[in-house]
Amino acid sequence: MKNATLLIERSPGETRTALLYGKEVWQVDHFRDNQKLLLGGIYNGRIRRIDQTTNSAFVDIGEKQDGFLRARDAIIQSSNRKRSNISQLVHEGQLITAKVIAEGFFGKGPRLVLHKDKAIETQTKPSPSCVKPPPGAVDSILQTHFKNLSKIICNNLTIKTTIQNWLSINSPQQSIKLFHENDPLFIKYDVEESINQALSHRVAIKGGAELVFDQTETLCAIDVNSSQKTGKAGRAPRDINLSVVKEISRQLRLRSIGGAIVIDALKMNRANDRNQVLESLRNNVRNDPSTSHVLGISNLGLIEMTRTRVGSTLAERMLETSNTQTLRIDVAAYNVIRHLLYESRVNQSAKYILRVPLEVEVMLKEKLNTIFIEAANKVGRVELQGMQSWPREKYELIPIN
Repeated sequence: MKNATLLIERSPGETRTALLYGKEVWQVDHFRDNQKLLLGGIYNGRIRRIDQTTNSAFVDIGEKQDGFLRARDAIIQSSNRKRSNISQLVHEGQLITAKVIAEGFFGKGPRLVLHKDKAIETQTKPSPSCVKPPPGAVDSILQTHFKNLSKIICNNLTIKTTIQNWLSINSPQQSIKLFHENDPLFIKYDVEESINQALSHRVAIKGGAELVFDQTETLCAIDVNSSQKTGKAGRAPRDINLSVVKEISRQLRLRSIGGAIVIDALKMNRANDRNQVLESLRNNVRNDPSTSHVLGISNLGLIEMTRTRVGSTLAERMLETSNTQTLRIDVAAYNVIRHLLYESRVNQSAKYILRVPLEVEVMLKEKLNTIFIEAANKVGRVELQGMQSWPREKYELIPIN
């Protein structure tokens, strides 16, 4: 899909980005300053272990966790393409150069692909070591999306300069409009609302249909409920299923869901109806940067598909567990920092009392103290008060005149 808008919002300690088509939010990414990015980095590594069960190898790249190299990602030369066993491609102790193509998740290490670059081959750095650092947050997101962009909006002049330099080098012929706005972009363009909806198990569809998402470590199940929505006589199930496939593809991308996915669509008796729904789903996931495969409909009537996973899901990044709606403490603390800056602009004062849950107060005074002080210095004097028994999402900013 072309003509997308990219929002890049900078606030103390983090950069957040959102991809919009029209007014719909399709993707959200978070980059914390204290978070080490590996995606796109190139490393000299050593094969630590061959795992025949998964037909893959574990590679020491000098990070906390070993990289994960699948057999199909260990093929460089065309003469090796017929070799499907990892032990035919690499061996334990072998030195390799690999690129990170996906961040780790669920305690698993980053996914790798063998990398061949003559410029890098001439380097004599030891193994394991990083021979080419991963791109920064802004560079990474531009590399992913720039071909589909017509507009970029950011709220930070330094980032605007970075974007201008990147575009002049990497996309000089592409006409992408660049704007700077001081407003909180995620609030102005309803991204916060889309994030909250994507953290919910249920998604209401215009006309009465509903999607119910159930995410586990091994797969994602999506149930299509008909509710009050109707279609043409005798074709209501097909029409309802067709009406939700775009939202399914959007939610998969927005929630960053990957792996095995099953969709419990409404039962369709006609083969032509089933084929129409499958084709519509394939068309809607075609432009997804994560590779998706719509496999078909099982004997139980479930639509089966897969989507390549490239990191943690939105729920994993923001919630304590995917089965609860409780924010992680650090997420709640960053929310407070952002809203402190926003609400102090609306209700200006020389001093504020900021009331937060007790555990969020501890986070702001300890782990995120430098970031909190940076934000507080922008608005004036801020007195932080921790409140017993407050839910993690609650906060209160009181202007003192």
